[in-house]
Amino acid sequence: MKQLLFQPQAGIARGFAQMAQLMAATLGPQRGVIWNALGAGKPEALTDSGVIARRVTELSGAAENSGAMIMRGAATEMHERYLDGAALTAVLANALLDGAYRLIAAGVNPMTLRSGIDAAIRAAAQSILAAAQPVKGQERLAQIVLTATDDAELADILGELFDVLGRHGAYVVDEYAAPILDREYMDGGRWSARPASRELMPPAADDLVLENPLIFVSDDKLERFDQVAPALQLVFEAPDKTPILIIAREITGEALQALTLNHVRGRLTGAAALLLASGDALRADLEDVSLLVGGQLTAVERGTAPGRFRAEWFGRAQRVILKRDSLTIIGGAGDKRLMQRRAGDLRAQLKTIKTPDENWERLRLRIARLSGGMGVLKIGALTFSERDERKDRAKKAVRVLETALESGAVPGGGVALLHAIPAVCAAKRGAVEHDAGVDLVARALTAPFLQIVANTGHAAPQVALHAVQQNGGDLGFDARTGEYVSMWETGILDSAAILTAALQSAGSAAIMALTTDVVIVEK
Repeated sequence: MKQLLFQPQAGIARGFAQMAQLMAATLGPQRGVIWNALGAGKPEALTDSGVIARRVTELSGAAENSGAMIMRGAATEMHERYLDGAALTAVLANALLDGAYRLIAAGVNPMTLRSGIDAAIRAAAQSILAAAQPVKGQERLAQIVLTATDDAELADILGELFDVLGRHGAYVVDEYAAPILDREYMDGGRWSARPASRELMPPAADDLVLENPLIFVSDDKLERFDQVAPALQLVFEAPDKTPILIIAREITGEALQALTLNHVRGRLTGAAALLLASGDALRADLEDVSLLVGGQLTAVERGTAPGRFRAEWFGRAQRVILKRDSLTIIGGAGDKRLMQRRAGDLRAQLKTIKTPDENWERLRLRIARLSGGMGVLKIGALTFSERDERKDRAKKAVRVLETALESGAVPGGGVALLHAIPAVCAAKRGAVEHDAGVDLVARALTAPFLQIVANTGHAAPQVALHAVQQNGGDLGFDARTGEYVSMWETGILDSAAILTAALQSAGSAAIMALTTDVVIVEK
């Protein structure tokens, strides 16, 4: 039976704030620890806001739980997109909602207030992106990792990897049982792709790893059994059950059934991947894959029909990793001279494009793949939990670096948000209630800085805020040392893209909670 909760704002605000306060404790390098009781078992220590959002799934009280659900949804979305920014989103959203309820209690119209909030957030995001500076050099890259993870050793290694390979490189993590943190460079590339069938993926994992597979690449739609039978027969005859990867325009019908049935029955280890490009871009990607792995691209129109497949048409690679949204090929067996020649042709095309556009980006990505941009991060530890924790930090750092290389970096520690306040105030238009929303956002932009300082216990947050705002420039508060420093010189930097995404996500969450008039729950 359903129950309707009218005027649930007070309960929503309580649940929203409780969830936000949990995650706020993890903002900054001086992170708090949240202990999650697990019944009679050992309590779980939570130090990552994204994990907190996934673990704390329900609060007491229907309205409170609805507020927590809104907050949790915004934080989880940030974590899934960037593996970072969930705590920042929570702090901003809570500051916005708390201030908005105060204004509404004073008689401000929620819809007019919302228009001011929207305009101010757009102004803040534009200001942050305009202030972002390109990230170059190993030292600067390492500093961004250190800000995101507080792991100096990991920062040095990832700084080197990204300095060598750039943002178009592909990065994978190898796990070891012994304590180790190292890197390795390999030839390879990554494509946007998806599995042709979930049945070919491991049931409890998000990725499938094939070691030294045979690779069959086709520019045709594979739907009949006779199109894949010759290739499968060659795999059956290969020693040691060599795995096979089929990449094609489309894999359906009898062709997919044959691969799936033989895989399920244990006759072979197989995978099928569909690249997510279309039209000419898809054909170019298929050609690049076949060149990278040293195989023959099959196609009826090329005179290499899949149904007449020969053993020498197989490509090879040291490793293939297929995920729900990507295909990574490491150590392809293609001819290096041919790949260099293709990359040279693509560079010549790149020079003819005067203004960077979508085609320009695709050419750059193709060049990176053919030039061998693959970094393997080797992570090990004495315990599984320690290794998994460092692996999560590494994945987070990789995502942060990718976005920083794409959008640039800004002073960290909440300072970039403080710098956006003048641009926000300029969004006023003389309408009292609209401008109240603008002022609300301006005040909320101070919340992350205040929370970071509060989490350190080094100084009074308001005193630190006054000192930073009075001195201007890129002066900020170093949460590790408790000192006032130049954020650029110290290397305390944030990705501009993650900062603006957190701001926009926080605005959306606060407005959703603010405009909820009825909650429907199970009685």
